[in-house]
Amino acid sequence: MRFAIVSDIHGNLPALNAVIEDAAQNNIDSFLLAGDYCLSNPYPNECISRIRTLDNAYIICGNEELYLERLIGKDPRTWTDGQMQISYYGYQKISPENMDYILSMPKQMKLECGDITLHMAHSSEVFISDCEHREWSTAKVAARYKDRWITRETFCADIHKYFNEDERFHGILSKLERGVYIFGHSHIQWNYRSDDGSKILINPGSCGLPLDCIDAGIPYTILDISDSEIVVEEKRAAFNMDEYIEMLRHSDQFIKANVWSKIIIRELRTRREYMFSFLAFVEKYAVETGDSRRPFSVSTWEKAYELWNNVFEE
Repeated sequence: MRFAIVSDIHGNLPALNAVIEDAAQNNIDSFLLAGDYCLSNPYPNECISRIRTLDNAYIICGNEELYLERLIGKDPRTWTDGQMQISYYGYQKISPENMDYILSMPKQMKLECGDITLHMAHSSEVFISDCEHREWSTAKVAARYKDRWITRETFCADIHKYFNEDERFHGILSKLERGVYIFGHSHIQWNYRSDDGSKILINPGSCGLPLDCIDAGIPYTILDISDSEIVVEEKRAAFNMDEYIEMLRHSDQFIKANVWSKIIIRELRTRREYMFSFLAFVEKYAVETGDSRRPFSVSTWEKAYELWNNVFEE
């Protein structure tokens, strides 16, 4: 059985299509989708519709879907802040049928493939606590590699060295049952096999918003299980990022969630995280200017972005 593992599509339909096409060329039997299909890019409804057409797909929810769920039943007339514009945009773009569909998906899943058990959740924290995120969050990856592009080989060597030397990680890993553990959320692609080969961890990276400092296509991972033999292959589907960024600039999302879209464009162009640093900046700015409104008002949100963006342009 050959699975294509895909996560964190974030409304990026062209990237999703690129992965599906690449997977077809690699004779995939089934898809494992690990959450976050919406928010950050302009095609959340189209992404969900595309997912629904896939044969033999196993799907779970991510945290972005839960943000949308919280808006159900709320009065859109109160949606006047700047901070949550991307959530309001996504909610209004998704059809009721697609919203019901995606919110009906489970948060975790367990599958049997022969005598191999597959465990799937959106975040690695479900399986290995904070062992990934405490040192390999997108913010720390960006700080680690600063402004330089890296290769997949460099990234793999660095993250494997970290996990090989982390005693706490090995203590947690030793308590997991045999099987394959699949997750996303961190937007970085990696995999790890225990010394005895009985436990395999797979993060396919982010299909729609890769943030691993690697300037090479759209990440997903192939899991091949045959006669109890497990092969993991990290893939990068060809993708014209510059062309896509121009599409985003001319989308209605760019108008309705302008600040968020501009930061996403910076992240897509650099393959590095900036959103969390901006959120920290706008919080500091709001406190300094005496604005206690949360979520942040439009004026605070936009003025903070102007100041924050000037730092990068200097």
